[in-house]
Amino acid sequence: MTWPPYEVTALLPHLGIVSTATEAGPIGRRPTMPATEREVRVAEAVLGLARRAADVDVLDLLYDLTDQVLAMLAVQGTGITIVDTRGSVRHVTASDECCRYLEEIQIELGEGPCLDSARSNSLLGPVAFGDGSPGATRWPRFAAHTRAEGVVAISAVPLRVSGTTIGALNLINTRPPVITSLDLDVAQALASAATAGFLNQHRPLDQEELVDQLREALNNRITIEQAKGVLSERFHISVDEAFALLRGHARTLRLPLKDLAIELAKGRGPSELNPAR
Repeated sequence: MTWPPYEVTALLPHLGIVSTATEAGPIGRRPTMPATEREVRVAEAVLGLARRAADVDVLDLLYDLTDQVLAMLAVQGTGITIVDTRGSVRHVTASDECCRYLEEIQIELGEGPCLDSARSNSLLGPVAFGDGSPGATRWPRFAAHTRAEGVVAISAVPLRVSGTTIGALNLINTRPPVITSLDLDVAQALASAATAGFLNQHRPLDQEELVDQLREALNNRITIEQAKGVLSERFHISVDEAFALLRGHARTLRLPLKDLAIELAKGRGPSELNPAR
């Protein structure tokens, strides 16, 4: 969706865009900087995430955040991990199998940048990985897995809802250049916009309601993983390709991702995804 130009322009200063050029105004010349195409796209993404309709599924919103970060920033993988009120950690979204694996390994080992970001409520990175690197020193067991996956750096930004940190957004670089501190600010803006959209859907939102919504999102993710497996086997494609196919059809049909996944997991679904029907 494209938002009115005046709304996008008004948002740009809040994303750290500094004016240096000049243009004529009614009182003379004032400093300005024409927005680049990327800056406008970032502003539109922030507005789009923040202004989600009330009936948008929570998991769809988190997947959209994952997609937007991957599209806007120079990262090769991204995903979301959440931490509930009891300290239990689960991954919710992952852009690909490499990211999913690294999220799961962090949870299994109990160490890693995403966990530290969520627990400390702070932006982290980019942290380099490799022999003798800061990442290898700080998380030695996790670092062995990052090297095996060809990761050069990982960053993370916290996800906050109603003053509570509910998890973090993983940002993975498998090749240089790694993202900059300004990129991390953009990632935080996108994450904050998504949680604002979450609040818009579920007001008033207390801690118990928040936990219920996240628990439902986790349950839906399991169903989506099952549907990915069905499509992967049915069409002889990778699970990443299966997920792209699943999301594409959900958007085309204007269905919540979880609803289409449930149908496929039960052996049903639209004929184009179920040729045997």
